Amino acid sequence: MRTEPISRRALFFGRPARRNIGICPPGATAESLNACTGCGLCVERCPTGIIRLSDGMPSIDFAFGECTFCGECSSVCPEPVFLTVNADRFPHVAVVGDGCLAKRHVACQSCGECCPEQAIRFRPRMGGPFVPELNEALCSGCGACLSICPVSAIGLQAREAEAADV
Repeated sequence: MRTEPISRRALFFGRPARRNIGICPPGATAESLNACTGCGLCVERCPTGIIRLSDGMPSIDFAFGECTFCGECSSVCPEPVFLTVNADRFPHVAVVGDGCLAKRHVACQSCGECCPEQAIRFRPRMGGPFVPELNEALCSGCGACLSICPVSAIGLQAREAEAADV
């Protein structure tokens, strides 16, 4: 039988230690999620349905859609989970992988067409379809391009500034 370590906080509040946080909702951090009670109000109020409870913690799943930064999750939360109430970007940006249809000479511009920030532009290429290029400064990390990509070729990576601080 394998036993998991339990923190003093978890013992006191009767909650197990939480592990895989995933992508935090906008305005929340991995540290601030420790205040989360897992009530699920943010899940219920999310208009795009991308907030899910995973091990009692809210996390974002861009497979269901994009974050519109409406602030409903932070306004309904009774705990001090959301440090930035009107967050308008995530600490990550989209990255177009090698599986991209346009990079494989198949015409596709789905990601650029759905990007609310117009952060994905298409550069002309000789002998093939236009190739997507991401402007990291414009990308909010909302996930619109992730959910629309027909071959799941778009991923996430830490922003350059945050990656340099680590």
